[in-house]
Amino acid sequence: MTTEAHAAASPGGRELPAAEGGLPLIGHAIPFVRDPVGFLLRAHSSQGEAVTFSLPGRRVASFCGPQANAAVLGLDDSEADRRPVYDPLVTPLLGPGVVFNVSADVKTWHDSLLLPHLRRDALARHTPAMFEQVERYIAPWEASGTFDIMAAMRDLTTRITAHCLIGPRFARSMGPALPELMNRLETAFFMSFVVGSRALLPHQRRAVRARETVTRAIKEIAPGDRSEGSEHSHFEELMRALGPGGRSLDEDTAASLMLGWLFAAASTPVQAAWTGVLLLQHPQWLPVLRAEQDTAFTDYPPTTLSPLHKLERLGHCILEAERLHPAVWLLARTAARDLCVHGYRVPRGHVVCVSPGASHRLPGVFRDPGTFDPDRYLPDRLEHRTMPYALIGFSGGRHPCLGATFAQQAMKAIWSVLLRAFDLELADPEVREVRASLRHPPRQPCMVRYRRRNR
Repeated sequence: MTTEAHAAASPGGRELPAAEGGLPLIGHAIPFVRDPVGFLLRAHSSQGEAVTFSLPGRRVASFCGPQANAAVLGLDDSEADRRPVYDPLVTPLLGPGVVFNVSADVKTWHDSLLLPHLRRDALARHTPAMFEQVERYIAPWEASGTFDIMAAMRDLTTRITAHCLIGPRFARSMGPALPELMNRLETAFFMSFVVGSRALLPHQRRAVRARETVTRAIKEIAPGDRSEGSEHSHFEELMRALGPGGRSLDEDTAASLMLGWLFAAASTPVQAAWTGVLLLQHPQWLPVLRAEQDTAFTDYPPTTLSPLHKLERLGHCILEAERLHPAVWLLARTAARDLCVHGYRVPRGHVVCVSPGASHRLPGVFRDPGTFDPDRYLPDRLEHRTMPYALIGFSGGRHPCLGATFAQQAMKAIWSVLLRAFDLELADPEVREVRASLRHPPRQPCMVRYRRRNR
């Protein structure tokens, strides 16, 4: 147990200061839903690293700043449990028996089944496939035109994830239908967060139909979907795996588990889109990134991980997009018992949260935090490492995002291809984020003008 987590298990602590304002019954719901990150920044600016506020039917203990982030993310599930927060949102979309709808030991087993596809050797195998998927996607484009950056990133990241984690034939067979089906699940996820999971609501019915379509396709296609040189498909590997007590998966659970892998990648297109928006809003970075590519890619497309590791400046731009526009702006748990977190009393049943969106904009941690500045990650600054847990866009602590490296690699592949193939500019440089969303993507349409370059 970490020092912070051990302290959290001890009794005592100060009373949480309360956020100003709030109304009877609905509490702080209006300012929170309207602009959650702005609300949290104001509350923490006034009250400090910890603050409590109310939403309909719940009290929230919010913590902000690297040390406070470490305290919350270091809690184990017996102290602060994710399941009461996320199970009601996720299980109606993915079905029972996966993600948070299982015991802790089964979830650990399920997570371990994804890990072989995220190890270094697997990432090396994924490299040519990622570039191939992007090149195929842009091949039909005219010499010049426009595209919606959020739609394109959703299409590309879904294709890449499906190809690499489920199988190439599945990705080809589903084609452009898959991103739309996954978007229905994402929409229902947000609506369930706002109004609850009610099976008769239209968004919930559409999500159930989308789940049935995708899992049916997985069961029909994935068992025989073997990559070149592979003895077994990824689906067959799931069916052969043995878990706690010698248990195994049935095909419905295996299909739902794979659907969960696709759904977990829903944050990647948001960060990929913001990476592009920020680059095109600051076009002085484009020549820097193209020069870096000329040095890194002695052969194109790359067939190993080595060239991607050399794209350090592109990596810094991706990190800066994660800082300014984290695809997950709130990480929440429920206090399983009375706790003392970072020196504050948190009663049992309170939602305990940290906000990447708020923590990443603290002036005491990042210089000029509202400014796009990829130089902050250079060796002589390393602002994200001056304190642990300063950058938490992919969570951290007890439950880091398993697919963070996969997502960053996919984004490097996407923007390497697009910057190599096109001259790009935003049709409208003023891009607003969608705040009435769990992920705060760029508001659509967010159009990009392109013109093919000589390669």
